Amino acid sequence: MKKIKRSIAVLTILIMAIMLVSGCGQSSTTQTTAKTRVDEIKKNGKLVLATGNYRPFEYHDEQSNKIVGYDIDLAEAIAKKIGVPLEVKEMQFTSLIPTLQNGQADLVIAAMYITDQRKEVVDFADPYMDTGMVLVVNSGDTAIKSVNDLNGKVVGVKTGATSEKVAQDLKDKGANITIKSYKETVDYLLDMENGRLDASINDLLNQLEYNKTHPKVKIVGEPFTKASLGIAVKKGDKELADLVNGVLKEMKQNGEADKLYQKWLIGSK
Repeated sequence: MKKIKRSIAVLTILIMAIMLVSGCGQSSTTQTTAKTRVDEIKKNGKLVLATGNYRPFEYHDEQSNKIVGYDIDLAEAIAKKIGVPLEVKEMQFTSLIPTLQNGQADLVIAAMYITDQRKEVVDFADPYMDTGMVLVVNSGDTAIKSVNDLNGKVVGVKTGATSEKVAQDLKDKGANITIKSYKETVDYLLDMENGRLDASINDLLNQLEYNKTHPKVKIVGEPFTKASLGIAVKKGDKELADLVNGVLKEMKQNGEADKLYQKWLIGSK
């Protein structure tokens, strides 16, 4: 009888020990999972950025042909924080989110507006800049002063971008406009200058940059939308989003964000 009791006691102790080890193992696994994302980037030895071609945020320098801009410098700061070099993948705007979703990029920085529709498929870090959509016409045009003057006009926009959505919203609300979509912003702005379009819709910050070297176009009226630019990460990638937020906060506090704005938005030519 004593042997049976002793065996039961030993068995109970063993079961408790197994449960304790199992519990510790589960906690360890949870902690490891929480660190996996940034650790994976470190293991890969690079931070992969998906971006587009949208001066002054990302564009090819005429002399070096290297891709440069506000967003590139911002991505470099994030890569430095992680401790890895930055790899830039340039592509069409419509390919950015799919590239992020299929794991071919770690994040997207491309002057991308934070929208409810995009938040359904990706997560965003905190906004890093505020902007809005504006109406653009040729400098000699005195007939178009606001979106109210667009009836019967042909309007240029960028395929898959907010400008296209804004134009479609205007049309849905009764504006009699013809929407013509282009792969790149510069293409429809040039077409407008050459008389093939009556007006264009573009981001305020991008248009201010374009106007520096194209005095034959002008912004009319006030921005008719308000938006924030955001850095997109894969859905559920909270750890990387938190790291990006930390970098953004640090750059605002130490003045680096202001320096980037002066360098690319104010001082760039």
